[in-house]
Amino acid sequence: MKIAQKINKISYIATLFLYLTVIFGLYAQIALGAIQILIALYISFNMKFLTKKMKYQIINYWIYVALYSALVTAFFNDWIDFNDNNLLLIITIIILPMSIATYFTITLNKIAKQNETK
Repeated sequence: MKIAQKINKISYIATLFLYLTVIFGLYAQIALGAIQILIALYISFNMKFLTKKMKYQIINYWIYVALYSALVTAFFNDWIDFNDNNLLLIITIIILPMSIATYFTITLNKIAKQNETK
């Protein structure tokens, strides 16, 4: 779990750093999302080693990912027109995914600390 935490931390910090240039930050965000989903899948298959609180946090992460995916699907299917609203675009493409990534990073750090004490 320590290796997954380090990979996630490096990817997260690199993404934040690359947001100094917005385009590279968006590309790094895609990679960060893939890395975090793979780590979350690994954790989900090994949930028996987690405390009840950590299990709920991983389940919450999956709920946030599902809700965000539904929201993005709605945008891409033109159910909501956001071409004229740059603020909505920024919130949808940058702020929400990075908020979910921050939540997962905090959760992963707690899980790593929990496994460290065992």
